[in-house]
Amino acid sequence: MLKHSKGNLIDMAEQGLFDVIVHGCNCQNTMGSGIAKEIRARYPLAYTADTNFMRQMPPVCKLGMWSNHNTDGHGSVFYGVSSFIIINAYTQVNYLPRGVDHFEYESFELILRKLAAVYPDKRIGFPYIGMGLAGGNGFRIMNMLEKFAQAIEENGGSATLVEFG
Repeated sequence: MLKHSKGNLIDMAEQGLFDVIVHGCNCQNTMGSGIAKEIRARYPLAYTADTNFMRQMPPVCKLGMWSNHNTDGHGSVFYGVSSFIIINAYTQVNYLPRGVDHFEYESFELILRKLAAVYPDKRIGFPYIGMGLAGGNGFRIMNMLEKFAQAIEENGGSATLVEFG
């Protein structure tokens, strides 16, 4: 069952509440708004992983894939925090214009299947991925996250959706 919490996803990971955090990225490597902007500021190496990922490929080729950064308890502008993995999930090609659904549902479903295979027993935190700036359908995305949570629970993992606040 998908868990729900309220707070700052990154702060919660730094406190040791998550092994992995997953946020949606566009394929243009901007990380310039939403939680991506905060990750870029606090974990510059996560942004480096994003900008270096498949640099020579057309942006659309990144859909359904991710780049990642293992914080190892450092690599942040803050020190002494718990280790966790930041997943830059490529869930949309573009980010403009605002007010349009840019979220790529099939790509996100593929990412979730891969996450379940790679991190089946981990505590995974999500922001309201795809439901904000990407303009995605919240009902559809929540159903996908619920199925993902059920799949990893069978292996001792958990999925939490964190509402910023």
